[in-house]
Amino acid sequence: MMLLVISLIFFGTLLIGVPVAMGMGLAGSTWILIFEGMEPALLVRRFYHALESFPLLSIPLYIMLGVLADRAKMLPELVVWLQMIFGRLRGGMAYINSVAAMLFSGISGTAVSDIASLGRPLIQLMTRAGYPLTYSAALTAATSIIGPVIPPSVGMIIYALAVGNISVGAMFAGAMIPGIIMGLGFMAMSWHTTRKGGYGRIFPAPPAREFWRQTVKVTPILILPIIIVGGIFTGIFTVTESAAVGTAYTIIVGVLLKPRLRIKDIYDATVYSAVISSVAGMLLGVGAIVAWILTYNRVTQSLADMLVAFTSDPAIFMLIVMLALLFLGMLMDAVPIMICLAPLLGPIAKQYGIDEIQFGNIFVITCMIGLVTPPVGIVLFMTTGISGVKLEPLSKAVFPFVVWMIICVILMVYFPWLTVWFPKLLGF
Repeated sequence: MMLLVISLIFFGTLLIGVPVAMGMGLAGSTWILIFEGMEPALLVRRFYHALESFPLLSIPLYIMLGVLADRAKMLPELVVWLQMIFGRLRGGMAYINSVAAMLFSGISGTAVSDIASLGRPLIQLMTRAGYPLTYSAALTAATSIIGPVIPPSVGMIIYALAVGNISVGAMFAGAMIPGIIMGLGFMAMSWHTTRKGGYGRIFPAPPAREFWRQTVKVTPILILPIIIVGGIFTGIFTVTESAAVGTAYTIIVGVLLKPRLRIKDIYDATVYSAVISSVAGMLLGVGAIVAWILTYNRVTQSLADMLVAFTSDPAIFMLIVMLALLFLGMLMDAVPIMICLAPLLGPIAKQYGIDEIQFGNIFVITCMIGLVTPPVGIVLFMTTGISGVKLEPLSKAVFPFVVWMIICVILMVYFPWLTVWFPKLLGF
Protein backbone atom coordinates (compact mmCIF):
# COMPACT_ATOMS: atom_id res chain seq x y z
CA MET A 1 0.00 0.00 0.00
CA MET A 2 2.71 2.43 1.03
CA LEU A 3 4.88 1.81 -2.06
CA LEU A 4 1.82 2.12 -4.30
CA VAL A 5 0.80 5.48 -2.85
CA ILE A 6 4.30 6.95 -2.98
CA SER A 7 4.89 5.67 -6.52
CA LEU A 8 1.56 6.99 -7.81
CA ILE A 9 2.16 10.45 -6.36
CA PHE A 10 5.79 10.58 -7.50
CA PHE A 11 5.28 9.43 -11.09
CA GLY A 12 2.00 11.34 -11.34
CA THR A 13 3.76 14.60 -10.51
CA LEU A 14 6.53 13.81 -13.01
CA LEU A 15 3.95 13.31 -15.77
CA ILE A 16 2.52 16.80 -15.22
CA GLY A 17 5.97 18.40 -15.27
CA VAL A 18 6.72 18.81 -11.55
CA PRO A 19 10.49 18.75 -10.82
CA VAL A 20 11.82 15.44 -9.52
CA ALA A 21 12.78 16.81 -6.09
CA MET A 22 9.37 18.40 -5.57
CA GLY A 23 7.56 15.23 -6.67
CA MET A 24 9.66 13.08 -4.36
CA GLY A 25 9.15 15.47 -1.45
CA LEU A 26 5.39 15.64 -2.06
CA ALA A 27 5.13 11.84 -2.15
CA GLY A 28 7.06 11.42 1.12
CA SER A 29 5.26 14.28 2.86
CA THR A 30 1.83 12.98 1.87
CA TRP A 31 2.51 9.57 3.36
CA ILE A 32 3.98 10.89 6.63
CA LEU A 33 1.38 13.61 7.24
CA ILE A 34 -1.79 11.95 5.96
CA PHE A 35 -1.34 8.19 6.09
CA GLU A 36 1.01 7.96 9.10
CA GLY A 37 -0.43 11.02 10.86
CA MET A 38 2.96 12.14 12.15
CA GLU A 39 4.06 15.68 13.00
CA PRO A 40 5.42 17.96 10.21
CA ALA A 41 8.54 18.53 12.33
CA LEU A 42 9.66 15.03 11.34
CA LEU A 43 9.97 16.16 7.72
CA VAL A 44 12.17 19.08 8.70
CA ARG A 45 14.40 16.95 10.91
CA ARG A 46 14.94 14.26 8.27
CA PHE A 47 15.54 16.83 5.53
CA TYR A 48 18.16 18.85 7.37
CA HIS A 49 19.80 15.81 8.93
CA ALA A 50 20.64 14.63 5.40
CA LEU A 51 22.30 17.98 4.63
CA GLU A 52 24.41 18.08 7.82
CA SER A 53 27.36 16.50 6.07
CA PHE A 54 30.73 18.14 5.52
CA PRO A 55 31.52 16.16 2.31
CA LEU A 56 28.37 17.66 0.74
CA LEU A 57 30.24 20.95 0.47
CA SER A 58 32.67 19.35 -1.97
CA ILE A 59 29.99 19.05 -4.68
CA PRO A 60 29.68 22.80 -5.47
CA LEU A 61 33.46 23.18 -5.13
CA TYR A 62 34.22 20.45 -7.70
CA ILE A 63 31.65 21.90 -10.08
CA MET A 64 33.13 25.37 -9.61
CA LEU A 65 36.63 23.99 -10.16
CA GLY A 66 35.68 22.51 -13.54
CA VAL A 67 34.05 25.76 -14.68
CA LEU A 68 37.05 27.83 -13.61
CA ALA A 69 39.50 25.52 -15.41
CA ASP A 70 37.42 25.95 -18.55
CA ARG A 71 37.20 29.75 -18.19
CA ALA A 72 40.96 29.95 -17.57
CA LYS A 73 41.45 28.24 -20.96
CA MET A 74 43.61 25.52 -19.46
CA LEU A 75 41.92 22.76 -21.42
CA PRO A 76 42.74 23.83 -25.02
CA GLU A 77 46.42 23.90 -24.05
CA LEU A 78 46.06 20.36 -22.70
CA VAL A 79 44.53 19.19 -25.99
CA VAL A 80 47.37 20.80 -27.99
CA TRP A 81 49.95 19.09 -25.77
CA LEU A 82 48.25 15.71 -26.20
CA GLN A 83 48.15 16.26 -29.96
CA MET A 84 51.92 16.69 -29.93
CA ILE A 85 52.26 13.32 -28.17
CA PHE A 86 49.66 11.22 -30.00
CA GLY A 87 49.41 13.06 -33.32
CA ARG A 88 52.24 11.03 -34.86
CA LEU A 89 50.24 7.80 -34.31
CA ARG A 90 47.55 6.41 -36.57
CA GLY A 91 44.34 7.03 -34.65
CA GLY A 92 46.10 9.56 -32.43
CA MET A 93 43.22 12.04 -32.44
CA ALA A 94 40.89 9.34 -31.12
CA TYR A 95 43.40 8.44 -28.42
CA ILE A 96 43.52 12.10 -27.38
CA ASN A 97 39.79 12.01 -26.80
CA SER A 98 40.10 9.22 -24.23
CA VAL A 99 43.28 10.50 -22.56
CA ALA A 100 41.95 14.06 -22.25
CA ALA A 101 38.79 12.72 -20.60
CA MET A 102 40.86 10.64 -18.18
CA LEU A 103 42.99 13.64 -17.22
CA PHE A 104 40.06 16.05 -16.94
CA SER A 105 38.14 13.50 -14.84
CA GLY A 106 40.73 14.15 -12.15
CA ILE A 107 39.46 17.72 -12.01
CA SER A 108 35.73 18.05 -12.67
CA GLY A 109 34.05 14.88 -11.40
CA THR A 110 31.00 15.13 -13.68
CA ALA A 111 30.22 13.97 -17.20
CA VAL A 112 28.32 17.17 -17.92
CA SER A 113 31.39 19.32 -17.17
CA ASP A 114 33.51 17.03 -19.30
CA ILE A 115 31.30 17.23 -22.39
CA ALA A 116 30.66 20.96 -21.93
CA SER A 117 34.35 21.83 -21.61
CA LEU A 118 36.06 19.34 -23.92
CA GLY A 119 33.25 18.27 -26.25
CA ARG A 120 33.44 20.92 -28.96
CA PRO A 121 37.27 21.13 -29.30
CA LEU A 122 37.68 17.35 -29.31
CA ILE A 123 34.99 16.81 -31.94
CA GLN A 124 36.49 19.55 -34.12
CA LEU A 125 39.97 18.07 -33.69
CA MET A 126 38.82 14.64 -34.82
CA THR A 127 36.79 15.85 -37.82
CA ARG A 128 39.71 17.97 -39.03
CA ALA A 129 41.85 14.84 -38.89
CA GLY A 130 39.41 12.99 -41.17
CA TYR A 131 37.13 11.19 -38.70
CA PRO A 132 33.38 11.06 -39.46
CA LEU A 133 31.40 13.60 -37.47
CA THR A 134 29.02 10.98 -36.04
CA TYR A 135 31.85 8.76 -34.80
CA SER A 136 33.70 11.75 -33.34
CA ALA A 137 30.59 12.85 -31.45
CA ALA A 138 29.84 9.31 -30.21
CA LEU A 139 33.38 8.77 -28.90
CA THR A 140 33.33 12.15 -27.17
CA ALA A 141 29.98 11.38 -25.52
CA ALA A 142 31.22 7.97 -24.36
CA THR A 143 34.53 9.21 -22.94
CA SER A 144 32.72 11.88 -20.92
CA ILE A 145 31.42 9.06 -18.70
CA ILE A 146 34.98 8.59 -17.47
CA GLY A 147 34.54 11.96 -15.69
CA PRO A 148 32.28 10.67 -12.90
CA VAL A 149 34.20 7.36 -12.67
CA ILE A 150 37.86 8.29 -12.19
CA PRO A 151 38.07 10.34 -8.96
CA PRO A 152 37.02 12.84 -7.92
CA SER A 153 33.44 11.89 -8.71
CA VAL A 154 30.35 13.85 -7.71
CA GLY A 155 28.28 10.69 -8.28
CA MET A 156 30.39 8.76 -5.76
CA ILE A 157 29.92 11.56 -3.21
CA ILE A 158 26.14 11.54 -3.68
CA TYR A 159 26.00 7.75 -3.32
CA ALA A 160 28.11 7.77 -0.15
CA LEU A 161 25.93 10.48 1.39
CA ALA A 162 22.70 8.77 0.35
CA VAL A 163 23.69 5.41 1.87
CA GLY A 164 25.63 6.80 4.82
CA ASN A 165 28.62 5.42 6.76
CA ILE A 166 30.67 4.93 3.61
CA SER A 167 34.05 6.58 3.08
CA VAL A 168 34.02 8.87 0.05
CA GLY A 169 37.79 8.43 -0.27
CA ALA A 170 37.35 4.65 -0.39
CA MET A 171 34.69 5.04 -3.08
CA PHE A 172 37.11 7.19 -5.08
CA ALA A 173 39.92 4.65 -4.72
CA GLY A 174 37.61 1.80 -5.71
CA ALA A 175 36.71 3.52 -8.98
CA MET A 176 40.29 4.20 -10.05
CA ILE A 177 41.09 0.83 -11.68
CA PRO A 178 37.67 0.40 -13.39
CA GLY A 179 37.93 3.96 -14.75
CA ILE A 180 41.36 3.31 -16.24
CA ILE A 181 40.19 0.01 -17.73
CA MET A 182 37.21 1.79 -19.28
CA GLY A 183 39.46 4.47 -20.80
CA LEU A 184 41.97 1.94 -22.15
CA GLY A 185 39.08 -0.01 -23.66
CA PHE A 186 37.89 3.09 -25.48
CA MET A 187 41.41 3.54 -26.86
CA ALA A 188 41.52 -0.09 -28.04
CA MET A 189 38.15 0.34 -29.76
CA SER A 190 39.43 3.54 -31.38
CA TRP A 191 42.53 1.68 -32.62
CA HIS A 192 40.33 -1.00 -34.25
CA THR A 193 37.85 1.46 -35.78
CA THR A 194 40.59 3.72 -37.11
CA ARG A 195 42.31 0.90 -38.98
CA LYS A 196 39.10 -0.68 -40.19
CA GLY A 197 37.70 2.58 -41.55
CA GLY A 198 40.98 4.15 -42.60
CA TYR A 199 40.17 7.26 -40.55
CA GLY A 200 42.49 9.98 -39.43
CA ARG A 201 45.84 11.20 -40.57
CA ILE A 202 49.28 11.23 -39.05
CA PHE A 203 50.75 14.57 -37.96
CA PRO A 204 54.49 15.20 -38.02
CA ALA A 205 56.31 15.22 -34.70
CA PRO A 206 56.75 18.77 -33.36
CA PRO A 207 60.22 20.25 -32.80
CA ALA A 208 61.62 19.36 -29.38
CA ARG A 209 61.78 23.01 -28.32
CA GLU A 210 58.11 23.56 -29.18
CA PHE A 211 57.08 20.40 -27.35
CA TRP A 212 58.90 21.39 -24.15
CA ARG A 213 57.48 24.90 -24.37
CA GLN A 214 53.97 23.45 -24.53
CA THR A 215 54.80 21.05 -21.69
CA VAL A 216 55.66 24.02 -19.49
CA LYS A 217 52.33 25.64 -20.41
CA VAL A 218 50.27 22.59 -19.40
CA THR A 219 52.23 21.80 -16.24
CA PRO A 220 49.79 23.74 -14.00
CA ILE A 221 46.80 21.71 -15.19
CA LEU A 222 48.77 18.44 -14.94
CA ILE A 223 49.60 19.27 -11.33
CA LEU A 224 45.95 19.94 -10.49
CA PRO A 225 44.74 16.27 -10.57
CA ILE A 226 47.80 15.29 -8.55
CA ILE A 227 46.87 17.82 -5.87
CA ILE A 228 43.22 16.76 -5.77
CA VAL A 229 43.45 12.98 -6.05
CA GLY A 230 46.88 12.59 -4.48
CA GLY A 231 45.87 14.74 -1.52
CA ILE A 232 42.86 12.51 -0.83
CA PHE A 233 44.68 9.19 -1.25
CA THR A 234 47.64 10.21 0.89
CA GLY A 235 45.38 11.52 3.64
CA ILE A 236 46.70 15.07 3.42
CA PHE A 237 43.24 16.41 2.52
CA THR A 238 39.72 15.31 3.11
CA VAL A 239 37.47 15.19 0.04
CA THR A 240 36.07 18.64 0.80
CA GLU A 241 39.48 20.13 1.57
CA SER A 242 40.90 18.79 -1.69
CA ALA A 243 38.05 20.45 -3.60
CA ALA A 244 38.70 23.75 -1.82
CA VAL A 245 42.46 23.57 -2.39
CA GLY A 246 41.95 22.64 -6.04
CA THR A 247 39.56 25.55 -6.57
CA ALA A 248 41.95 27.99 -4.88
CA TYR A 249 44.83 26.65 -6.97
CA THR A 250 42.86 27.11 -10.19
CA ILE A 251 42.01 30.70 -9.26
CA ILE A 252 45.66 31.46 -8.46
CA VAL A 253 46.81 29.99 -11.77
CA GLY A 254 44.04 31.73 -13.72
CA VAL A 255 44.63 35.12 -12.10
CA LEU A 256 48.38 35.27 -11.48
CA LEU A 257 50.29 32.73 -13.60
CA LYS A 258 48.00 32.85 -16.63
CA PRO A 259 45.98 36.03 -16.21
CA ARG A 260 42.81 34.94 -18.00
CA LEU A 261 40.27 34.76 -15.19
CA ARG A 262 38.21 37.84 -14.45
CA ILE A 263 36.13 38.65 -11.41
CA LYS A 264 33.04 38.01 -13.53
CA ASP A 265 34.28 34.50 -14.37
CA ILE A 266 34.72 33.66 -10.68
CA TYR A 267 31.29 35.11 -9.90
CA ASP A 268 29.63 33.17 -12.75
CA ALA A 269 31.32 29.93 -11.68
CA THR A 270 30.19 30.45 -8.08
CA VAL A 271 26.57 31.08 -9.08
CA TYR A 272 26.52 28.17 -11.53
CA SER A 273 27.93 25.72 -8.99
CA ALA A 274 25.49 26.94 -6.33
CA VAL A 275 22.50 26.46 -8.61
CA ILE A 276 23.55 23.00 -9.80
CA SER A 277 24.52 21.71 -6.36
CA SER A 278 21.33 23.07 -4.80
CA VAL A 279 19.41 20.57 -6.94
CA ALA A 280 21.53 17.73 -5.57
CA GLY A 281 21.05 19.04 -2.02
CA MET A 282 17.28 19.23 -2.47
CA LEU A 283 17.22 15.68 -3.82
CA LEU A 284 19.34 14.40 -0.94
CA GLY A 285 17.00 16.03 1.58
CA VAL A 286 13.75 14.66 0.16
CA GLY A 287 15.46 11.35 -0.60
CA ALA A 288 16.29 11.02 3.09
CA ILE A 289 12.59 11.42 3.89
CA VAL A 290 11.60 8.65 1.49
CA ALA A 291 14.45 6.43 2.72
CA TRP A 292 13.26 6.89 6.32
CA ILE A 293 9.72 5.88 5.31
CA LEU A 294 11.04 2.70 3.66
CA THR A 295 13.10 1.83 6.73
CA TYR A 296 10.30 2.67 9.18
CA ASN A 297 7.89 0.38 7.30
CA ARG A 298 10.52 -2.39 6.95
CA VAL A 299 10.34 -2.27 3.17
CA THR A 300 14.10 -2.80 2.90
CA GLN A 301 13.97 -5.98 4.96
CA SER A 302 10.94 -7.28 3.08
CA LEU A 303 12.62 -6.69 -0.26
CA ALA A 304 15.80 -8.34 1.02
CA ASP A 305 13.87 -11.42 2.11
CA MET A 306 12.19 -11.60 -1.29
CA LEU A 307 15.47 -11.32 -3.18
CA VAL A 308 17.23 -13.87 -0.98
CA ALA A 309 14.34 -16.26 -1.60
CA PHE A 310 14.79 -15.70 -5.32
CA THR A 311 18.59 -16.13 -5.37
CA SER A 312 21.29 -16.56 -2.78
CA ASP A 313 24.08 -15.80 -5.29
CA PRO A 314 25.56 -12.31 -4.72
CA ALA A 315 26.65 -12.06 -8.37
CA ILE A 316 23.12 -12.77 -9.60
CA PHE A 317 21.79 -10.13 -7.21
CA MET A 318 24.25 -7.55 -8.56
CA LEU A 319 23.38 -8.43 -12.15
CA ILE A 320 19.68 -7.96 -11.36
CA VAL A 321 20.46 -4.57 -9.85
CA MET A 322 22.59 -3.66 -12.88
CA LEU A 323 19.78 -4.52 -15.33
CA ALA A 324 17.26 -2.54 -13.27
CA LEU A 325 19.56 0.49 -13.15
CA LEU A 326 20.25 0.31 -16.89
CA PHE A 327 16.51 0.29 -17.55
CA LEU A 328 15.83 3.18 -15.16
CA GLY A 329 18.77 5.07 -16.65
CA MET A 330 16.93 5.21 -19.95
CA LEU A 331 14.00 6.94 -18.23
CA MET A 332 15.49 9.08 -15.43
CA ASP A 333 18.59 11.09 -14.59
CA ALA A 334 21.31 9.37 -12.57
CA VAL A 335 21.07 11.51 -9.41
CA PRO A 336 17.39 10.75 -8.56
CA ILE A 337 18.04 7.05 -9.18
CA MET A 338 20.97 7.03 -6.76
CA ILE A 339 19.14 8.98 -4.08
CA CYS A 340 15.98 6.85 -4.34
CA LEU A 341 17.52 3.38 -4.61
CA ALA A 342 20.94 3.56 -2.94
CA PRO A 343 19.52 3.66 0.64
CA LEU A 344 17.24 0.76 -0.30
CA LEU A 345 19.71 -1.53 -2.08
CA GLY A 346 22.90 -0.74 -0.15
CA PRO A 347 21.77 -2.52 3.05
CA ILE A 348 20.48 -5.46 1.01
CA ALA A 349 23.89 -5.84 -0.63
CA LYS A 350 25.41 -6.07 2.86
CA GLN A 351 23.10 -8.98 3.67
CA TYR A 352 24.49 -10.78 0.62
CA GLY A 353 28.00 -10.24 2.01
CA ILE A 354 28.97 -7.91 -0.84
CA ASP A 355 31.71 -5.39 -0.10
CA GLU A 356 30.12 -1.95 0.19
CA ILE A 357 32.80 -0.33 -1.97
CA GLN A 358 32.37 -2.91 -4.72
CA PHE A 359 28.58 -2.53 -4.73
CA GLY A 360 28.76 1.26 -4.52
CA ASN A 361 31.03 1.51 -7.54
CA ILE A 362 28.91 -0.92 -9.54
CA PHE A 363 25.81 1.07 -8.62
CA VAL A 364 27.23 4.49 -9.52
CA ILE A 365 28.96 3.45 -12.76
CA THR A 366 25.82 1.68 -13.98
CA CYS A 367 23.80 4.81 -13.27
CA MET A 368 26.33 6.87 -15.23
CA ILE A 369 25.85 4.68 -18.30
CA GLY A 370 22.30 6.02 -18.41
CA LEU A 371 23.71 9.44 -19.31
CA VAL A 372 24.48 8.14 -22.82
CA THR A 373 21.43 5.93 -23.39
CA PRO A 374 18.30 7.27 -25.10
CA PRO A 375 15.69 8.59 -24.70
CA VAL A 376 16.67 10.71 -21.66
CA GLY A 377 20.49 10.60 -21.69
CA ILE A 378 21.51 14.18 -20.93
CA VAL A 379 25.02 13.73 -22.36
CA LEU A 380 23.55 12.56 -25.68
CA PHE A 381 21.40 15.69 -25.91
CA MET A 382 24.34 17.93 -25.02
CA THR A 383 26.46 16.21 -27.67
CA THR A 384 23.79 16.69 -30.35
CA GLY A 385 23.74 20.39 -29.52
CA ILE A 386 27.52 20.67 -29.69
CA SER A 387 28.07 18.57 -32.82
CA GLY A 388 24.84 19.00 -34.81
CA VAL A 389 24.48 15.20 -35.15
CA LYS A 390 20.89 14.00 -34.76
CA LEU A 391 19.95 11.85 -31.78
CA GLU A 392 19.18 8.63 -33.68
CA PRO A 393 22.50 8.23 -35.56
CA LEU A 394 24.39 9.37 -32.46
CA SER A 395 22.63 6.73 -30.33
CA LYS A 396 23.56 4.01 -32.85
CA ALA A 397 27.18 5.15 -33.01
CA VAL A 398 27.55 5.28 -29.21
CA PHE A 399 26.03 1.80 -28.71
CA PRO A 400 29.35 -0.17 -29.02
CA PHE A 401 30.88 2.06 -26.33
CA VAL A 402 27.86 1.44 -24.09
CA VAL A 403 28.40 -2.30 -24.56
CA TRP A 404 32.01 -1.93 -23.41
CA MET A 405 30.92 0.04 -20.34
CA ILE A 406 28.45 -2.71 -19.45
CA ILE A 407 31.23 -5.29 -19.87
CA CYS A 408 33.36 -3.25 -17.46
CA VAL A 409 30.57 -3.37 -14.87
CA ILE A 410 30.20 -7.15 -15.33
CA LEU A 411 33.95 -7.50 -14.76
CA MET A 412 33.52 -5.56 -11.52
CA VAL A 413 30.79 -8.00 -10.48
CA TYR A 414 32.84 -11.15 -11.01
CA PHE A 415 36.27 -9.74 -10.09
CA PRO A 416 35.79 -7.84 -6.81
CA TRP A 417 39.52 -7.07 -6.52
CA LEU A 418 39.08 -4.49 -9.30
CA THR A 419 37.27 -2.26 -6.82
CA VAL A 420 38.53 -3.36 -3.40
CA TRP A 421 42.27 -3.91 -3.92
CA PHE A 422 43.30 -0.27 -4.28
CA PRO A 423 41.22 1.04 -1.33
CA LYS A 424 42.75 -1.67 0.89
CA LEU A 425 46.23 -0.77 -0.37
CA LEU A 426 45.61 2.84 0.71
CA GLY A 427 44.33 1.76 4.10
CA PHE A 428 40.61 2.53 3.67
